[in-house]
Amino acid sequence: MYLATHELKANKGRYGLVILMLFLIAYLIYFLTGLAYGLASNNRLAVDQWDANRISISKFADGNLAASTLSGVNLKQLNANQAPVGEMNAVATLNGGDGNIDATIFGINFQSFIKPKLVKGHQVRSDKQVVVDEQLNDGKVKLGDHLKINGSQQQYQVVGLTQDNLYGTLPVVFTTLPTYNQLKYTNVHAGNISGIVYKNQADVKRVINAKVITPKTLINNIPGYSAQNSTFSLMIGALFIIVLFIVGIFMYILTVQKISVYGIMRAQGISSRILVNSIVAQALILGIVGIGLGLIANQLTVLILPAAMPYANNGLLVGGFSVGLLAMVILGSIFSIRQILKIDPISAIGGTE
Repeated sequence: MYLATHELKANKGRYGLVILMLFLIAYLIYFLTGLAYGLASNNRLAVDQWDANRISISKFADGNLAASTLSGVNLKQLNANQAPVGEMNAVATLNGGDGNIDATIFGINFQSFIKPKLVKGHQVRSDKQVVVDEQLNDGKVKLGDHLKINGSQQQYQVVGLTQDNLYGTLPVVFTTLPTYNQLKYTNVHAGNISGIVYKNQADVKRVINAKVITPKTLINNIPGYSAQNSTFSLMIGALFIIVLFIVGIFMYILTVQKISVYGIMRAQGISSRILVNSIVAQALILGIVGIGLGLIANQLTVLILPAAMPYANNGLLVGGFSVGLLAMVILGSIFSIRQILKIDPISAIGGTE
């Protein structure tokens, strides 16, 4: 370790560039990770809050809740652990304003287990009331506000606010099933639903033209969800490979430049093992400093991000990626070990290999 720290002090500028590169890449990885996790969470938060085991949707919907329609289901025969749900995308206006607000409509039975947990107000008690996620209209919605949905003349009063209920990155507006049918099918008595959510697998009900899927399958079929996650995963994976090559190239060049020095050290009886340990220790120190600075910078960035930014940190992901980055740094330093092991003290001192 003494040899490693002595080398770092003697070549602050060169190793400082390595730290700078590691800092920038680590910062980018942490930021992309937070953005990817935040976007993924915003796609699925409402489904996660169901805490469901299985879901029945139309077998023709290809796993997409928005494309699913189930007709002729006798909702009165469903028990407390079998929750009907209707889903549709909508555009709303708040308090008669001109600004359009994108939202997801969930028509539900407010006595079922998937009813939203409230942070303010009360549950829906009539077809003219709604419960909305507090992020609606950039968090400016409040109790007592009135919504018009999809250009309807009917105004729906906001009687409850819920938290972390987003689907497809849009805040959810919870309505009754009759209201959902009126909005989507222009017939309050249509009796259509998008699916049935089951608390337990034992509660699964046989429905004509329906198939049973898991919540994970439903989430993976949210439009754009899988493609988005794959894109971010590819980007982050590429950055790990870049770290490996950057550290490998830098350490290799620095090692080649000091071949004569290492040759003298070998001639003095210093073993190859000590020199190799020095190279690995240097990489470890550089990795800890660079990655640590990237992590600190990322946490400071979180403090100034706007609330509307879909960003969320996950401790397990951050910890795992930190260990992975450090592993890439150490692995990159191994490229230089071959040069150390094949040093001939006499030729190295003479300036040739």
